[in-house]
Amino acid sequence: MDRKDGRTKYVLRGEGAGSVFVIDEKTGNIHITKPLDREEKDEYRLIATATDRQTEHALEPSSQFIIRVQDINDNPPVFDGGPYSATVPEMANIGTALGGVACGVVGWTLRTAVPDLDRESQDQFLVVLQAKDMGGHLGGLSGTTTVTVRLTDVNDNPPRFTQSKWPLITI
Repeated sequence: MDRKDGRTKYVLRGEGAGSVFVIDEKTGNIHITKPLDREEKDEYRLIATATDRQTEHALEPSSQFIIRVQDINDNPPVFDGGPYSATVPEMANIGTALGGVACGVVGWTLRTAVPDLDRESQDQFLVVLQAKDMGGHLGGLSGTTTVTVRLTDVNDNPPRFTQSKWPLITI
């Protein structure tokens, strides 16, 4: 309905109108004023109206539209919480589960890979976990965390005296 005589004024209302989105009141062209972040807000609902500049009456029904923000890979995977720790009995079978930590919406499970973990030789291990998005392909981002794995004792060693003779103590 714009007759190009300068009487038509375009008005924008809705989420982000005037701050994130601005409309050229003479042409009706809509522009953004700052970068959009899908993690902050994934869509905006706007209403554009062509009005008569003098009477402020609508020249035609308003147009309602939704702007959907597309995601780009701009945030690396993040492990929620931490520091992390897990326990497992010494001499546990291969494949014994130690625990899981949420990384975004994806969880992990840590399992033993060797059968002869001996607490008397080493009572804890530091395991570095790395999560990669985009299936680890080029351009993907990653995040890391550390898990302290402590071995719990199993009664697998008989008691031993450190000396063959002990002095007699009377109480």
